[in-house]
Amino acid sequence: MKPITKTTTCFTFILFLFFINSCSSSNGKEPEITNPISLRFQFKLKSIPKELNGETISYLLKFYHCPNTTAKDCYTPVSVQSHKNTKQIQSSIDQITFQGLAPNQWTHLSIRIEGIEKVYGKYSPGHNPFWIQNTDSFSKNPNITHEFTFVSQENLIPNRKQEELASKFAPILVFHKDKKYLPTNIEKYANYFQSKEYTLPNKDIRRKTTGQTTWNYVEFPDLKETEKQTHLYYHVRYANATVSGTQKEALPGFRDNGNYWYGEGNGDMVISYWIWYDWNEGPTKFGNIHQGDLESYALLVSKEGKPKRILLTGHDHILLDTDFRNINSLKNHPILYVAKGNMGSDGGNPTSAYGGYTVKLHAGNALFNYISDPWDVFPSFDPENSILIIPKNLSEKDLTNVKIGSGITDKTATLDDCECKDLPEPTRFVDARKMIKGQIERLVAWEEPGWVNQPADKDPDGHHKVDPKLSSFFKFQGRLGKHPRSDLRIRELHQYGESPENAPFKTNIEQHYTFESPKSERSYTDREGNYGPKFLGDDSTPQK
Repeated sequence: MKPITKTTTCFTFILFLFFINSCSSSNGKEPEITNPISLRFQFKLKSIPKELNGETISYLLKFYHCPNTTAKDCYTPVSVQSHKNTKQIQSSIDQITFQGLAPNQWTHLSIRIEGIEKVYGKYSPGHNPFWIQNTDSFSKNPNITHEFTFVSQENLIPNRKQEELASKFAPILVFHKDKKYLPTNIEKYANYFQSKEYTLPNKDIRRKTTGQTTWNYVEFPDLKETEKQTHLYYHVRYANATVSGTQKEALPGFRDNGNYWYGEGNGDMVISYWIWYDWNEGPTKFGNIHQGDLESYALLVSKEGKPKRILLTGHDHILLDTDFRNINSLKNHPILYVAKGNMGSDGGNPTSAYGGYTVKLHAGNALFNYISDPWDVFPSFDPENSILIIPKNLSEKDLTNVKIGSGITDKTATLDDCECKDLPEPTRFVDARKMIKGQIERLVAWEEPGWVNQPADKDPDGHHKVDPKLSSFFKFQGRLGKHPRSDLRIRELHQYGESPENAPFKTNIEQHYTFESPKSERSYTDREGNYGPKFLGDDSTPQK
């Protein structure tokens, strides 16, 4: 369409009146604003999807004065302006130009395209909102320009390759032999899927950033004793991925997990896995009890499919991010240990790359620390006391002689930089055939939510067909389970925890590291103990 430019004195005066009115309706906490600044805005749209033909686009501008991003009133805009394009979208390109007034004191500006809801989750216009921080350059050149280019959010990696990689690195899971809740699958709940709403806690940052007051959840029936097959859910994508709201210029809390895009980069890929448990009971009988649990880990692999790093999450933290050679694996399958709790609790199902140790956890306050004294108790790789769930492509014969430990004889050369000098045991080889309890019966690829059962655009496989039992779960944004938010009941001495956010695109920090490549040495420490490396390995440590 033809650009629209308004520069008359009359128009500037009208904008000034509009600006004064918008300021007077705020809560009065923002700094006093005088001498508004005239800015020229020019926005372009490129590669507009055909689904938006006939739609009318508008641009929402929000100016913030936020020198301290942790301040309570940081998220109150000092000016809000909306500029609507007068013509409907008719082609793959569009633009608008207009004059506007900015407050003389602003630190952040968000520019959001509105009217593109039809393609949300399918095509990304890039960061939306797009963020700008105020600098001295605007006083010298009072122009703000940006080009929004739409790209398909389809996965760029063929399904066959995703499945091969997911199968290659599926885990060997180690449990205490008396572990009550072993991993199962979510498909068995397909007939009970019904989305509901709950009120977000007052401290939830989405109340400030987006004005959101409710969120979604699905309530499942009580534990189903049938259909206990273990399924493993996975998502493979290029490590070079971006999610809206993660600009360095953006205010915190505007991350939009439904708006993301991929780039091939150097070819490195991230394989994310999710393990489903019907119930979370722990880490003690007193607390963090909730229906449903999704635990996860991710691998960074090279273009050739060689493992580089592993990242494990749990308890709202990155528990471990380390070199793949610092853990035990068998034929590329990482050996992972699932904790139980103490005081008879079945545990919160966190996953570690090491066995035979404990971590004392914070229960939220000193009283509950004293009463419940929660622990993660990780099993050892021990035929007498532990059981295994293994990938389907491993046989009993493969587990005849499993290496546990680094395999490096010169410990002084490997442990100097490791916080584990009192923990590692000598490398040993274990006949684990009698430990096998079951198999991972099915690997399930997690489809991009916006493309479920939709005709393909850029998909290398040409389709997005999804099992009907899974389509509702793949598209759902919200929590899975009847405890959508935490509830402390003092009289019962029980803490009912939050049910897990649906995978793989989540708003909480636990388990959603689909868009964070394993990248640096990190491990989490709690009251006593940590989840960091118990040995440092080399190329000889992974067992072929």
